[in-house]
Amino acid sequence: MPSDSDRVRPPKAAIFNLDSVLIDSRKAWQYAVEEAVAATCGRRINAQPLVDEYHRRPWPHALALLLPDRAERERCERVCVEISRRSGLKKLLVHEGISMALDSLRAGSIEVGAITRQQHSLAIKQAQSTGLDRFLAVLAATPSGEPYDPTARLAQCTAFLERDPSDCAVVFADAEERRCAADAGFRVLFPAWIEGPPEGVKAISTPNQILAALLTC
Repeated sequence: MPSDSDRVRPPKAAIFNLDSVLIDSRKAWQYAVEEAVAATCGRRINAQPLVDEYHRRPWPHALALLLPDRAERERCERVCVEISRRSGLKKLLVHEGISMALDSLRAGSIEVGAITRQQHSLAIKQAQSTGLDRFLAVLAATPSGEPYDPTARLAQCTAFLERDPSDCAVVFADAEERRCAADAGFRVLFPAWIEGPPEGVKAISTPNQILAALLTC
């Protein structure tokens, strides 16, 4: 008979990346770029071909391909930020199956948290506009003026939840976030609904498998 120490202990909490794992921002990103270019340059473009590669990058990366003039790019970037904070919120989507998956975690007494590179005011608006706020026990946002630090955001989550990292699992696609989590002692899972998983990483194929994966990780 296996001893208690040999048995798999399900995590008490699961922490996700709000910006990519929970929220699908592709349509919102495309809308912001197209509307910003129209507002600043007076012409219509189709930003769809750039979405997959650039929608999680800083605005200037895509704008450099669309606008040769630096002054135009800087004006357009400011408009992109404003649109994403206002009307762009209506274009945000939640990845299919995420809401049901988070509800099942909550029913299974697994607390849910999220980290984000966004500042708190915008992150809260995004969570509220997508309905994710009702599932989140904690949302660890990036303080104004500070660079994004996954380790600090994870520590913020565990402090609020009063959990040790060994009692928590993270679901991250970003390689740096996964490295920081693993170094801190979290159990690390990969969301394969975002992109193909790296070799050797435990992956979850679809959101409806999150609970089962957590119970055996």
